[in-house]
This record gives sequence, structure tokens and C-alpha cells, in this order.
Amino acid sequence: MKMNAVNASCSFSQNLGLAQLMVTQLLTTVTQLFCDLNSIYPKDRSSEVFNQDEEYDFIVVGAGSAGSTIANRLSEVKNWNILLIEAGPDPPVESNIPAFWPMIFSTKYDWRFKTEKSENACRGMVNEQCVWNKGKMLGGSSSMNAMYYVRGNPKDYNNWEKLGNEGWSYEKVLKYFKKLEKVETEYSDVNAHGYDGYITVQNSPKAPLLNVSFFDQMVIDAVKKLGYPYVKDMVAHMQSGVTNSWITTNNGVRSGTAQTYLATITERTNLIIMKETIVTRLLIDGKRVYAVEVNKNGKSKIIKCKKEVVLTAGAVSSPQLLMLSGIGPKEHLEQFGLPVFSDLKVGHNLQDHIFLFNFYLKFHTNSKEYNDIDLLYNYLTKKTELALPFMSTLVFFDSTYNASDYPDLQFLFGFIRANDPIFPHVLKEGNMKPEIISKIVEVYKHVSLLSFLPTLLRPKSRGRIMLATTDPFDSPKIFHGYLSQKEDIEIMIRGIRFAKRIMKIEGLRNGTLFLVKIPECDLFETDSDQYYECYLRHFSSTLYHVSGTCKMGPESDSDAVVNSRLKVYGVDGLRVADASIMPNIVSGNINIPVIMIGEKAADMIKEDWLKYESHSEL
Repeated sequence: MKMNAVNASCSFSQNLGLAQLMVTQLLTTVTQLFCDLNSIYPKDRSSEVFNQDEEYDFIVVGAGSAGSTIANRLSEVKNWNILLIEAGPDPPVESNIPAFWPMIFSTKYDWRFKTEKSENACRGMVNEQCVWNKGKMLGGSSSMNAMYYVRGNPKDYNNWEKLGNEGWSYEKVLKYFKKLEKVETEYSDVNAHGYDGYITVQNSPKAPLLNVSFFDQMVIDAVKKLGYPYVKDMVAHMQSGVTNSWITTNNGVRSGTAQTYLATITERTNLIIMKETIVTRLLIDGKRVYAVEVNKNGKSKIIKCKKEVVLTAGAVSSPQLLMLSGIGPKEHLEQFGLPVFSDLKVGHNLQDHIFLFNFYLKFHTNSKEYNDIDLLYNYLTKKTELALPFMSTLVFFDSTYNASDYPDLQFLFGFIRANDPIFPHVLKEGNMKPEIISKIVEVYKHVSLLSFLPTLLRPKSRGRIMLATTDPFDSPKIFHGYLSQKEDIEIMIRGIRFAKRIMKIEGLRNGTLFLVKIPECDLFETDSDQYYECYLRHFSSTLYHVSGTCKMGPESDSDAVVNSRLKVYGVDGLRVADASIMPNIVSGNINIPVIMIGEKAADMIKEDWLKYESHSEL
């Protein structure tokens, strides 16, 4: 069906009353379907907080994947009052449409951090800076991510416990994965999943107009012909192989923590939410955090806390706020004249999953004619097309061809139809240099592109977050550290060569390899390791999985910032519970592991405090 723009001044003949009624009803229905996408979130009670001197039992800083989860679970205790502070507003309507997630970049809902210039990576970006888009709204990045449901590998968590983090083995955290999820897929192992949690998990939908399912199946068949298994439930069973991804959507609508953990509990009066409010520092008396200082629209207030402040601002903002408050590397803090309450390696151990962009097969496709209004109409009425955030195929692969089922590479795939209007926006938001964007756009005017995205799962390279100034409204310095270790380069090159093996299989070999011409790389022989290393240094970028900057570890670990119960060393009344506590990044997309961290953190907080409050009513 074609839907063209309706001229607002059009008029109907009085003799066509029925036609006018039908068109009016259609427009009203479609408009209502779009408006219905927006959840009703808890109201902003900032003015209430500013106008009184309430002291809260718990203050949660950041309403992202972990913060929303923790606030929900703590507010289950009816006689506790919880304050949740979020720097951004409610998510926009577009947040709920899966395919629109890149359109939120660079809006008021995005922190849009930029890394420091580096010769090692991001050289194809403007100023040689990668951009880290991070959610600045209720739900945080769960309100703007690509919605893949991945837990990581059981060995990730077993290794956490081996490092001295008691209670973090896969066996111990599995119950929290089950607790958060409501699995509604075609196939799942009932012993490994939960079915009544907040986050709805479904199979990736079909998208008939876009030919996506056709290319998904082509990739799956190619990987199987190389000898790798198709795994129906990769979350519960072996991670190596190929699968159709599961995504966190509910009937084609995003299922993030804002839409679930927060929007479903608006009746709880003991959960108070401040929106568009920045926490500027933590206040410490001796060795105890007793309050936070906030700022909204230039107005500041100190808010006191009876029990604990729980910091869930993410792997960039959590270390920044700790350092601004006097918790961090002594030498670094003293450079800014900050007091030092606890000398810890805050901001160190930064890790991220990087993937190779701009690695394509060109295809001449015979898609039927349609426009973007068709896609939106199909989505609103049938939940197809725009219900798909990306291609559904996922491949996990061990680059050493080891059969240990601990893959070090993940492959994602993207189908870009010819003249797709969103794709140049994605390239621009990735901070790609204009001259490179123009080369890509010129090619895909005439052909469709199948993008191969090899992703490094367990990087050896480490970066660091450091203060740029003592102004909490300034972004910190981000030293990404990408590709600073040779082993990471070697694994990614093996990933490129595996991708080329896939491309040679029947069906895919009908496509033509397209690499962007880079003069610096053309100095090397095509298909050589030196050429691919150069290409990687230009086009490796973030998969938005920043973690590790407030490392969890035992007291004997000189790099640790928090213990296994997520309490910050050297100060009382403070925990960190977000991606920053990961000692080593997990082997896959991190949104679900971060929600799991939130669930486990909430349980630990309840365990620590309810034993002193036998009168508490759950």
C-alpha cells in the first residue's frame, strides 16, 4: 500500500460523506497507534523534592538499565522511601520503535561523549575521535540500544568469581537473569529461562518489504556450510555457532527498563523520581556518604540519605562523579585540588567491544517499490519492518578454531537497502569523516549493502576515564585504548578473514566486496595483514558497551574500586552498580547483564538492611 502525504487543505464533496468518514477514521486510528507507543512514565517530582527537606532511605543516581531496576526492587519495601535521580527526561515516542534507535543520537536524549584523539583507532572519524552515544533519559541506554538479548558466556561470570568476587559465578547469577526476563520465543529451554519478569524477550520479527529475512537466511546457510551449528537457544546452550537473535521487544515495541521497571509501578508513592536533574557531587562526612548535591535548571540543593547512595550512572559518569567527590586516584585528584577521601583506581580498566565498520558486500536487489510511509504504516498496523532493529543473524566464533565454546568474536550483520535515508545519518552520528561518507553514499545509491560487523568480545586493550575539569557539566576525558594490544588486532584480522570465508559461500558470493578506499591503507598489499590492520585503525568503533571503570574485586586487588557486594572501598554508605563494576567485559551485548547486576545489587541491599529491620513490610 502506498501512503502519500495528505494535503491539510484538501476538502471532500458532501456527496462523499462515507468516504470522508472512512479516511478520517483511518487517519485517527493511525495517529492513535503512534501515540499509544509512548508509555506513561512516573511523574517528575523534582519540585516537590526542592520544596521540602526530606531525608531518603536510598538515593539512586541514574535511571538507566541498572538504576531503574534497583529503584523498582527497593521500592517493593513499602516503608522505605527511594529517590531516583535522572539527568534526562522521559524517552521520546521514537524510542519505542525499534528501527528508529539511531534517530535518537545527538538529541537531548543522548550524552554523545567523544573520545580523545588517538593514532591507534578511530582514524576514519572527524578529529580521529569516536563518538559514544549514551542514553540520557529514563531507561538510559536501554531506551536507545539495538535490543539484542544476550547474556554473555557462563565462563565470563565463573572467571569473575575466580578473581575473588564471591557470589558472581554463572550458577549464582542465573536466577537474576531468570528473574528479569519474560521469554516469549518460539523455542527456549524452560530450565534456563524466566517467564514472568519485566523484560519481554521475543524472536526478531519478519520484515517482508525489506528483504531482511532473505539475507538473514542466506548468512545462516553460509555459516552452516562452513561447519558451524545453528543454535535455537544460544542463551541457554552453546554460544558458538549461528542463530536468529532474540530481542527485548513486546509485540514490536521496545521493552527497556523505563517501559517496564518504571512505567508499570507508577502507583508506588514511595518511589520519587527527579528528571532532568544532574548530581554534581557526593557529600562525605569523615568516611561516610551522607548526601548528594543536585542541580536542576541552575538551582542547587543538598539531599540527605539515611542508608545508602547507589551510583548507577554508567561506566563514564559513575567514575566522573566519584572523582569529583574525592574518590579516585590520589595523584590525579590532587592535580585538580580535590580532597581525597579514598585513593582508588577509579576510571582505570576501561573496556569496550569494538567492531569493524565499512566492510560490505554489494548486491543488486529487486525489491518492490515502497517508501518510508509504507514502512511506518506496516509497523503501526502489523508490527513488521520497523519492529526490526537490525538483521536478526548473530554468529559467535572462536578465531583460533578452538572447540572450547568460549568464542572471542561476535558477528552482527546489517542490510542497507539502496538509498536508505537513515544510513547516512548513522554514518554521520558515528562521526565518520564527510569525505568517507560521500564515498559510501555514492555506492549505495545504486546497490544494496550487506554489512559484516566482526566484534571483539574480550579485548586485552584498556583505556581510562579522567577528569577534564572540576565542572560536573563538562564531559570527562575518555582515552579509549582501542587496539593498543597486538593480540586484539590479530583476533580482528582473523575475524575479517572468517567473514571473507562466509562471503565465498553460494548465494553470498553473488555479492561484490566493497571496502572504502583509504590512501594510507592503499600503501599496503590488498588482503595483507598490514592492509587490514590499517583498515581496522580507521574503522573500528564502539559497540556502546563501555564497562570496567569501577572494577569489582577483593581487597587484595589493588585495582579494585568495589567489593563483591558492590560497596566502595574506603567509604561507607555508597555502592556502585552498573557496567563499570565488571572486572572483565562479558562476551556479548551488555544491556541484559547490566540489568542482572541491578537485580543482584537490589537483593544484596535488601539482605544487608532488612536483617536490621524485622518490622519491614514487603
